[in-house]
Amino acid sequence: MSSCTDFCDGLCRPALTIRAGQLLGLVCARAGLECPILPREEAAPLLERLAQDPTAALRLTSDADEVAHHPVLWRDPAASPAPGAAVSPAIFDRKRDLDVLQRLGLMPGDTRRARYLFELLFARIETPEGICAYDTPGWEGCPHAQSGGYEGVRADGWQAVVHARTPEEMAQSRRESARRIAEGDRLFVRPHHFMCLACWYAGGEGTGLRPNDTLAEILARIRREPTVPVTLVEGSCEACYCCDGFDPPTTRCTHAGGLIRDYKKDLDVLQKLGLAPGVTLPACEYLQLLFERIASTREICGYGDGIVRAEEWRICSDPEGNPGYAKTRRTGFFA
Repeated sequence: MSSCTDFCDGLCRPALTIRAGQLLGLVCARAGLECPILPREEAAPLLERLAQDPTAALRLTSDADEVAHHPVLWRDPAASPAPGAAVSPAIFDRKRDLDVLQRLGLMPGDTRRARYLFELLFARIETPEGICAYDTPGWEGCPHAQSGGYEGVRADGWQAVVHARTPEEMAQSRRESARRIAEGDRLFVRPHHFMCLACWYAGGEGTGLRPNDTLAEILARIRREPTVPVTLVEGSCEACYCCDGFDPPTTRCTHAGGLIRDYKKDLDVLQKLGLAPGVTLPACEYLQLLFERIASTREICGYGDGIVRAEEWRICSDPEGNPGYAKTRRTGFFA
């Protein structure tokens, strides 16, 4: 049983729980429509939370496997509806929940952080037609399904529902992060980020600043001072502060459910190297150990076998191994 440490609203302790179909209702409410399955007074606080907190974890539910359908009708044959009768709202909602979950590739009870969930929603569901309404008698559904409200919000992107960092904020974070990297008495970096750095550097081919992190600034510091102490940390690190997916109030990542696969990469690297989170050692010693113990990104970023088992566990770069890492492993960073 896990215990709460720094944050008590992790993916296994979701901040919000809604029916899967209510994701569409939130978008329609954002468009100013009165959603039949999500009244305005319920939608408003949810939208306010999402507009402020892109890390909010949403758990999606459905009662599809909670109803003993056959035994109910067996005990009470009179409960059977007449052919052609309109379906009850509960049945329509159940189908809508499952339609949404199927499109998103999720299951009842699955939890994702807000930004990722609405990115996924807009990528996979273009319209509520065929989910919230049909032309089948008895299954007419929501009168707003053809209003264009959902499509209008979708056109504006996930940022229309969930808080997004501004370019100015990210630029300021980059300046502050670059200063700490250049002047701090040590660096705080997650273990697998040195592999990212090696892939990009590619034995000397990578030049200039990177757009969404400060790994180039970290490289400049360790080349200038190979023995600078590096503290290995789990989760977002000094390289992440200028990223569009970084949330300053919590220091969390909002990409793909918090990029849980990167947490696994960190621990896989530490296990291979025989180290623990929080260990501090000179940069040059860490890099030497990294390149001695890990021959290819396939071992870490490809999970050892190069197989993608889910969207959230997709592989970065080539499943057989990033050639840039191999080049840097041969040349090192200090040539």
